[in-house]
Order: sequence, then C-alpha cells, then structure tokens
Amino acid sequence: MQTRVLELWERVFVRDMLSAKLNELYGNGFEDFFLDLMCARDPAFFDIRTRGTLGDRGADGLILDGDNLFACYGPQTIDEYEIKKKIKKDLTSAQRQRAGAFETFTFVHTDRRGMDPVVSIALSAAKKSFPELTFHNFGYRRFLNEIVRLDREQIEDLLGCQFPAQKVVSGVALRDVRPLLEHLAEERKPSVGLAPLPQPSVAKMEFNDFSADAMNQMMLAVPHVPTVKTYYDNVIDPVERDEVAQGFREHYLMLAEIHDDPDQILEELIFYIRGNEATGFTEFLNALVVLMYFFEECDIFKVPPPPDPAVPDPRVSR
Repeated sequence: MQTRVLELWERVFVRDMLSAKLNELYGNGFEDFFLDLMCARDPAFFDIRTRGTLGDRGADGLILDGDNLFACYGPQTIDEYEIKKKIKKDLTSAQRQRAGAFETFTFVHTDRRGMDPVVSIALSAAKKSFPELTFHNFGYRRFLNEIVRLDREQIEDLLGCQFPAQKVVSGVALRDVRPLLEHLAEERKPSVGLAPLPQPSVAKMEFNDFSADAMNQMMLAVPHVPTVKTYYDNVIDPVERDEVAQGFREHYLMLAEIHDDPDQILEELIFYIRGNEATGFTEFLNALVVLMYFFEECDIFKVPPPPDPAVPDPRVSR
C-alpha cells in the first residue's frame, strides 16, 4: 500500500523511466515485469507460471476478485498474423481450461502510443466470437496509473533506478523538442506584421477559463505557431510530431488530475519543457509557442463544443 502520494516531479520522473523501461522489454522480460508490477499492486493477483505440457492455460495472470484474465504480448516487432494467433489461442485455451473463472479478457501490450489498429481489429473479431466476455486494454497509460500508486522503494525496484536526491531541474521534454526550439530560435521573427490571432484560439482560451494575464502571454505566442507547423511539415521522422504530441497529452492529463487552475497547468507544462533552472524571456516564449501549437491542434486542454449553426433570418414577404 502506498504510504505517500508522489509529488508531480516524481510522477514525471516515473513516467519517463517507465517509457524507457518498456522500450527495452519484450517477450518473457516484458511478461515478468508486468507480473511483478501486478503482484505488488494487488494481493488478489495470481501470476500464473507454465507447467510442462499444460502451459499457462491461456493466462499470464488472473485476478480472482474481479474475474479478470490477462494475456501479455510484447514482441520486438508487430506481426499481424501472430497477434491474431495469440489472441485466438489464449482465448480458446482459457475458455476450455478455465471455463467460468473469468469474465474479462485484458490484453497487455507495450505500445506507448496506444493500442495498435491491428490489435483493436483482432479484439473486435474476438468479441464477436466470445460475446459473453468483456475486453480491456492494458497499455502504457494503465502501466503508469498502476506504478505511480506504489511506494518509492517498490518503484525503484521495478524500474531498476533510483529517484534523484532532489527535485528534477532539467526539462523532461527538452530532448523531444530541442531541435524544434533550435528551429524557433533561428526562424521565429518579430510579431510585427504577422497574421492576427485566430478567433478559435481565443474561444478555447476562454472556454478553459484562463486568467487575463495568462491569455496575454498566450496571445504573444500564437502568431508564431505557423513556424512550428512548418518545422513538423518538413521533419524527416514521420512519427516525431505524433510522439511529441502524445507526451504532452499524457502530461497534461496528469496535471489536470492534480490542478483545477488552468494557469497552473500551463505553468507546469512550460516547466516540463524548460525545467526550473532555465532563464530568459526568449526561451520562455519559444517554449510557449510550442505549447500553443499543440493547444491549437487540440492535443492539450479542453476543446469547446462547436458553435450552434447560424439560423438565417426569416424571409419577410412583401
């Protein structure tokens, strides 16, 4: 049981280390990590080992209280045929040898960006074959939600690293956006003569209830957002933009669970890029430009509902 809730910087550290850990795990190593985590998290979890010709009877783990059966899939490369085969084999084996022991089938995987479309298609097909079962996804976000509820010592044992002795001062996301910040430092021009602030940005700021001071700062950054778009339009790595967006989205959601104040969330997102040792308004503005790009792309902060369609004035007969 967790004796102390992790501070925000500790949660950020855990997320970064967990991402690195999952990137290096596959096969039995990934399965062992999952089992160690779940045994630490839930006393009702049974890690099921293979036994001779019986194998694991279609399960890598079982939570008896929740009638939940888990199956791990952590290959080095995604293979559509192998995924379909794995799901069908585990389900068929579990239904035959563990009939009545579970009602939920949870597919455990390592993909940080979410469930692969191939997996979702295979699980949809399995749902049709086994309509009596509920299917759950256990990916990166679920791993993070489980591990941050452990004590620091347990987390260190699982991840194989120690927490820093003091609050992290370097920007966690800096390495992901460093080339972009360098691009902004070279290409961002004075705001004089730039296009006016787009109206949707203002509407979204107001919907999220930012203070007037925060909105003024954000408005300074918005006209420079096209510079970020130009960078991502020309970047060589086709998934770089999506991976960076996913990182900001995950961090925003974590912050939104802790803070109600949007100004505080924005400040923490800037800290996430720059760290608390950074100085200089130019660097601050460049970081804010990056955030406003993802703000406009709807990766962070709440999105206002679409406006009601305009109703034309009734025609007056003469």
